[in-house]
Amino acid sequence: MAIRVRGFCSAVAFALVFAGVLRCAASYDRPPSRGLVSVPPSDGRGSSSHPEQVHISMVGKDKMRICWITEEFSTPAIVNYGTTKGAKYQYSSTGTSNSYKYVLYKSGEIHDVVIGPLLPNTTYHYTCGADTTQEFQFKTPPAHFPIKFAVVGSYTDFENGSPQYNWLVSDLAKVDRNVTPWLVVLIHAPWYSTNTAHQGEDESVGMKEAMEELLYGAGVDIVFAGHVHAYERFTQVYKDQANPCGPVYINIGDGGNREGLASKYTSPQPNISSFREASFGHGELDMVNASYALWTWHRNDDDQSVVADSVWLTTLKSVSSCKQ
Repeated sequence: MAIRVRGFCSAVAFALVFAGVLRCAASYDRPPSRGLVSVPPSDGRGSSSHPEQVHISMVGKDKMRICWITEEFSTPAIVNYGTTKGAKYQYSSTGTSNSYKYVLYKSGEIHDVVIGPLLPNTTYHYTCGADTTQEFQFKTPPAHFPIKFAVVGSYTDFENGSPQYNWLVSDLAKVDRNVTPWLVVLIHAPWYSTNTAHQGEDESVGMKEAMEELLYGAGVDIVFAGHVHAYERFTQVYKDQANPCGPVYINIGDGGNREGLASKYTSPQPNISSFREASFGHGELDMVNASYALWTWHRNDDDQSVVADSVWLTTLKSVSSCKQ
């Protein structure tokens, strides 16, 4: 998912008179593709045990999850780490390894290790698995972080009464819209999609059924999702119907991967689907002030970035008929 977010401007130099959303889209003729470019590994990398797609995410207040993939299936799920660069690391943690198959595709070995407890505001250096030739690093957030990050998990229990469901109820209730006028939710598997890929999966259908009412009741403005490798923007919607008090759902899983784009959509295009296209791209969310924001989606073909879809959004907090 590729999204850039810009903050509020101190002043607005133009008048905004919009009811709901204003839609505009550019016509598009896809240019021919360029030839494949092969980039050989450098520094001796590229062995079957070399860590690829290294990803980190916070776990609680003082731990970090480190995930990576290797081609080799006997590589240990181990992370050695410490606070000194290039030295003998003070700590070591082990985790789990697994893989999956989807039709003809078979993944590499996926390694998952949780390290910690970690000190706040500290840089840690670490290596993944058996390959000690490449060192990575990250810095932990300060003890009192001014921004709160939370992760709303498509692949963990989300039913009514589950820990995630109870957390969401509690967290949404804490939001003060006078302090936080824009309420944005990020999920992995989209609740609304007209792409033929990943249709009917419980991560989408089940989670939507369990949690959509919570988001609607809290007046969530925008829901971003990935998973499907294409772009699609929906109008404000609730329970499969256009609703001026519902969130705008945006699927932006078009950052690119080796499986390619999900190029097929259902036909005809339903009214709630405002714009859809199977192209690589990225989006920008420009929060102009506490009431208005501009969303643009940029189609990235070869070396060109073109704004192909844009919409002005009005926060539901400022819509009197949608007071929660």
